[in-house]
Amino acid sequence: MSSSKEFHRPFENQILATLPYNEYQRLLPYLESVRLLQGKILYSAGETIRHAYFLKGGMASLLSVTEDGYSVEVAMIGNEGVVGLPAILRVNTTPYQVVVQIPGNAMRLRSEVFTSEFNRGGRFQDLLLRYLHTLLTQISQSAACNRFHSVQARLCRWLLISRDRTQTETLPLTQEFLSQMIGCPRTSVTAIAGALQAAALISYSRGKIRILDPHGLEAASCECYRIVKEEISHFLAA
Repeated sequence: MSSSKEFHRPFENQILATLPYNEYQRLLPYLESVRLLQGKILYSAGETIRHAYFLKGGMASLLSVTEDGYSVEVAMIGNEGVVGLPAILRVNTTPYQVVVQIPGNAMRLRSEVFTSEFNRGGRFQDLLLRYLHTLLTQISQSAACNRFHSVQARLCRWLLISRDRTQTETLPLTQEFLSQMIGCPRTSVTAIAGALQAAALISYSRGKIRILDPHGLEAASCECYRIVKEEISHFLAA
């Protein structure tokens, strides 16, 4: 369970996969396998956290939502992490909306079990605190990115992080969904996606985007992709 070889196994949650045997066995009776469908809202802003979700595949987005209904993504969670961290901060409510962006499987854990195991200390606590730092890095970098970088650079960053988190080149995403994630009009996404397709960096058809040239896409992205990628790599290697 604790071998470093477990870190990059596809479709396994990396936190659970690297727990010591005794810690994993304590959680095992309470872990429930669930399927998370695209568009499912796991929490709305201000909602009480009743479960933590350890993603095994797919991806969830943390969204900042205005009173007018506009939204922008501030962080992504894949199988490297867990949804529901505010529960361990003695808050138990979430300041953001969490929505399933790309469908996948997850292991669900009741929040009281989640916090109880965290309070024991040990490797579980260490991993969650390290992952919290990774998530805060994403959120702070997203704030700078959304303020200072072009829509095209942000879209490229978003596609690359999505690819890394899901470990697939094909992403089941509509342009409307993309516009909500990066907080810009759909017309802007349409124009930029068309330009990226013309440059042979991606292909787009029927709600699916396929990354054809990740190196070219990275060149068109901003430094935020590298910063987030390196932070997650450091977490996985710890």
